[in-house]
Amino acid sequence: MYKIYYTIGYGMRSHTIDYQLKKWLMRTCLTIALLCAAFLQISLAAMSQGVTLSKKNAPIAEVFKEIRKQTGYDFVITNALIKQAKPVTIVSRAEDLTAVLDRCFADQPFAYTIKNKMIVIQPKTSSLIQQIGEIFNNFEVRGMVLDEKGLPLAGANLWILGQTKAYTVTEDGKFWFDNMTGEESIIVRFVGYKTDTVKVNNRRNLVIRMEPMISALSTVEVTYNTGFQTLTKERATGAFGKPDMKVFSERTGSMDIIQRLEGQVAGLQIATMGNTLSSNLNGNGVSTRRSLVRGESTVRLSKEPLYVVNGVAIEELSAVNPDDIKDITVLKDAAASAIWGARAANGVIVITTKSGTGGRPVISYNAFVNYSARPDLSYSNAMNSKEFIQTAKELFDPATFPLNSVVYSGMAPHDLILYSGPKGDPEVNRKLDSLASIENRSQVSDLFYRPAMTINQTVSASGGRDGYNFYASLGHTGIQKTTPGSNSNAYKLNLTQGLTLGSRVKLTLNTSLINTVIRSKNYPNLGGASFLPYQLFRGADGNNLTVNYLSGYPEVFRESHQALSRINLDYVPLDELELGHRDNNNVNINVTANATVRLFKGLSFVGTYGYQKSPGTAIYYLDNKAITQRIQIVNLTQANDVNSAPVYNYPVEGGLYQTGNNDQRNWTVRNQLAYEANFRQGRDHLTVQVGNDVNEGYNMSSTTTIIGYDETLGTYPILDYARLRMGIPGTVSGYGSLYFTPYEIMKVKSRFISYFGLSSYQINNKYSIDASIRQDYSNQFGKDLSTQNKPSWSLGAKWQIAREDFMKPVTWINDLSLRVTHGLTGNSPGVGTGARNDVFYAVNSSNSGSTLAGDALTLSLVANNALAWEISRTTNIGLDFGLLNRRLSGSIDAYYKSTDDLIGSLPLSPWTGRQQGVTGNIGKIVNKGLELSLRSENIRSSNFGWSTNFNIAYNYNKLLSYSVPDAYSNTANAIVGGWNPQIGYNTNAMFAYRFAGLDNMGDPKIYRADGSVTKVPNVAQPEDVAYMGSTRSPVFGGLGNSFRYKDFSLTANMVFSLGAVMRRDVNTFYAGRLTTTNYQNYLLNRWKKEGDEMDTNIPSFVADYSVNYSRRDVNYYTMSDLNVISASYLKLRDLTLSYNLPSTAVSFLKIQQVNMFVQATNFLLWAANKDGIDPEVPRNTSVINPGHTYSLGLNLSF
Repeated sequence: MYKIYYTIGYGMRSHTIDYQLKKWLMRTCLTIALLCAAFLQISLAAMSQGVTLSKKNAPIAEVFKEIRKQTGYDFVITNALIKQAKPVTIVSRAEDLTAVLDRCFADQPFAYTIKNKMIVIQPKTSSLIQQIGEIFNNFEVRGMVLDEKGLPLAGANLWILGQTKAYTVTEDGKFWFDNMTGEESIIVRFVGYKTDTVKVNNRRNLVIRMEPMISALSTVEVTYNTGFQTLTKERATGAFGKPDMKVFSERTGSMDIIQRLEGQVAGLQIATMGNTLSSNLNGNGVSTRRSLVRGESTVRLSKEPLYVVNGVAIEELSAVNPDDIKDITVLKDAAASAIWGARAANGVIVITTKSGTGGRPVISYNAFVNYSARPDLSYSNAMNSKEFIQTAKELFDPATFPLNSVVYSGMAPHDLILYSGPKGDPEVNRKLDSLASIENRSQVSDLFYRPAMTINQTVSASGGRDGYNFYASLGHTGIQKTTPGSNSNAYKLNLTQGLTLGSRVKLTLNTSLINTVIRSKNYPNLGGASFLPYQLFRGADGNNLTVNYLSGYPEVFRESHQALSRINLDYVPLDELELGHRDNNNVNINVTANATVRLFKGLSFVGTYGYQKSPGTAIYYLDNKAITQRIQIVNLTQANDVNSAPVYNYPVEGGLYQTGNNDQRNWTVRNQLAYEANFRQGRDHLTVQVGNDVNEGYNMSSTTTIIGYDETLGTYPILDYARLRMGIPGTVSGYGSLYFTPYEIMKVKSRFISYFGLSSYQINNKYSIDASIRQDYSNQFGKDLSTQNKPSWSLGAKWQIAREDFMKPVTWINDLSLRVTHGLTGNSPGVGTGARNDVFYAVNSSNSGSTLAGDALTLSLVANNALAWEISRTTNIGLDFGLLNRRLSGSIDAYYKSTDDLIGSLPLSPWTGRQQGVTGNIGKIVNKGLELSLRSENIRSSNFGWSTNFNIAYNYNKLLSYSVPDAYSNTANAIVGGWNPQIGYNTNAMFAYRFAGLDNMGDPKIYRADGSVTKVPNVAQPEDVAYMGSTRSPVFGGLGNSFRYKDFSLTANMVFSLGAVMRRDVNTFYAGRLTTTNYQNYLLNRWKKEGDEMDTNIPSFVADYSVNYSRRDVNYYTMSDLNVISASYLKLRDLTLSYNLPSTAVSFLKIQQVNMFVQATNFLLWAANKDGIDPEVPRNTSVINPGHTYSLGLNLSF
């Protein structure tokens, strides 16, 4: 009787075989092979019976039945294999059983083995010898699935041809298979891309590039994260922006997240903070840049957008490792950002960090080195030694400044020479010519500056199984600044864990820690690039030189005060470098937990809980050998004469030791219910969320300063600091007091409690509507509840026109959607700006010059019970499109944003006795603009690709009303100086005097509103000044081109800023004498004699300071329209060439992918001005030009 046996369940389980087990199996299999050979003859004899068959396209079960009838052998086979079997055609005449079976199974997807009168049928496997070989050579295949731009295609599905089990690539687009033969084929599928079948061909490392389908619904795959929910592009009604994350990750010129977004999102404007020599890195060692979303909607409050990481608002983005970022979404209009309420008027930038995915752990290593040369000191156009000495000779006026009037200030070498003999004396000229022959720019560059360098490394791992996944990273960033001894090191740790409990509970925990250590030396004050061009700081013998005039100590007193105090007052700038240091140690701890619990079908509870703690310590030590300490000692030393022992009220040994401690803590608790449901067979979709959000921020900072501290022993003397603060008369210098407060502390706390709801409904997969509402309460608002009961809200609608039936004939339009939104958002007063209670601070009676009998309190901030947050009402109309089989896609947005209740200062009654005003709501501002984003696939093929990204934005900004209590703010000088924004103009308006040339004395003249010309100081009225434009560019954007040829790629990203103006940095020094500071070489072309007014516009130089107030106003020249130039520019921000090594070249190292790249930044500047000035780097003697930077990087995947 014919029997068929079926296995139950899934058959044999697969297990990972460790190394020791492999060795045991190899030995066992070799033994089995020998035993099989010994019994081979017995087996053959048993199967030598003849089988006769004649079948044509017969079902295999029928063939098995006939064979069993003739031989008595039973068959063991699963039902699934029977269904896969092909019909059998065979004719045999008394042939051996094995020969017949071989012919029956020749084209079948399975094979057989014979055991104890049973024929066991299984999916085809290798022979025994092959299996033994496979145990020795377990073939592993690793790879990565990339899209057409070279980005990981997370979520792609894979199958091994001939198997039914599907696999999903990791978040980084990686996959891994073991127990392979090397002959398999892998099928790869992803929505919107052509299905690809890749033959392994014994390759252990594969890089699979997917090709988009011509008719791909790629727009469906774009998602936006609001911090509360994730929306697909087809459901989103608001104005969102997303950067190209490949460009973001490749921008190694900076560790600043915001700077990496430059030119990537329409409407997001990045403004440099300036590259001043005195600028410092922030607490995390990152130089930050200011960002604006759709212009400025406030005057006094922060203009920065709200930053959100993993659903929790944070203060400092530098605490996030850029290598850990997965996605960034910019929320621009009310429909996108209103859910964030009273903190969303400036836009919101939402960051999502990487999380783990299932599968075998995948390890990645990313590293780069960034290099920039020493600062270009010639960029400032300062005078060289020859020019400086010639100018000094021309301006020398001993009649106005006799020697006895200048010895009380520092006298530079050229001053000492000029006063050493009469004008024109040969010996004086010889000495001056000697100084003119010295040029110190090279020495200053070598001694006080160095190349800057950044080294960044990140090792990450991700994986998981059985409902648990993880992503972990360990990073280090080392930054070497351009000033010697200034370095920072950041150590970064991140761990994200996900746990799924059954089908209802999903938990996520993200923990990140960044420890940043910054150290800098006691950098001497050289005045930027304004140092005297002939002054050397190290002699030819290698010894550091004394430069006493730079200390500022009067030369006339130096020797006598040294003798009385017995304290040397020589100043050696290079020695100062080793006499002090600043050490900052900052820790950023960020913990975010998310819990999602499915209560029943469609309804879930979602909880988000965040905690951030940022303790920091700053230590400043300055040895008493430093010049400022020695001067302080002398000022507090009492001595009757040179023969008496001085009394040191300030310790002579040790140094000043100052510690600053800062502890910032923030916590967030958000609980919400979310409901989702589909109706009408999935054509309609409903989403509803309601919840509450509670947030508290606390910051405590304190500073402690002691003197006489021994840094080696950690000891210090007990002193009467109150006495030293009050001041000591009768000292060597006449009078002295401490210039610091020994102890200061400040505590600040802010609280928010909010209730929110949002809902969206999509009809027929064509029409979407959504709404949101949020009510905020805070201790930063007034006590009057009517000022707080102003909820933020939004309404939005979207029509997907391309899905309408009437659009089907228009085949060249693939996507077309219209969006309309309107809503209200807010901007709350910052800590210390407004309060519901009066705020006081302590005044210590020991302060120098204090007339208090004891400690007291003084009013710092006056409460305003009616203080409300600034309200912004925004209307947005947008159009999304995809054309020509989506080779060209993009969006156009137009917006109008009106902001009321601007926060500013209101005047108080003079009877209060307080000169300062009270914080209140006093104005209105309007922003409106257009934004265009385009993406084109210019060329798309398997070996070559070229794509372009372009975005441009226009913003119009106007202040409609604003109350300014200070009368001086409305004078011509204040308007030109930009003291306050002017009503009727943009908030960055620049005004200037209308220059009318020089008169015959070299004094500047201006035109007045009535057409008359004047040079008289202080007569200009507000109507006499002219509006020149905005210092912030109204038009800005970026252009990126990416080229790919096989394994090479080239990316060029340009940024542009158009329509702004700036002031040319010109000399403001036109009276007095040339002393210890250098100036720009404009001074060479000044007016010198009558008639020069026909050839130059640079005023004359006069010795008498009073002339600038009595006879003329130099601001008529320096602040005139003559010196206003265009700030428009176009710059190649970065150029990146990368290469992916073929997998065959590194497979022996078990490396899955190797990517190498080089990058150059800040090339090919086009500036609209004719002065050669980079608008991002104003040309003056206190600013350095960072120049070009170069990066070399490596990315590895294991």
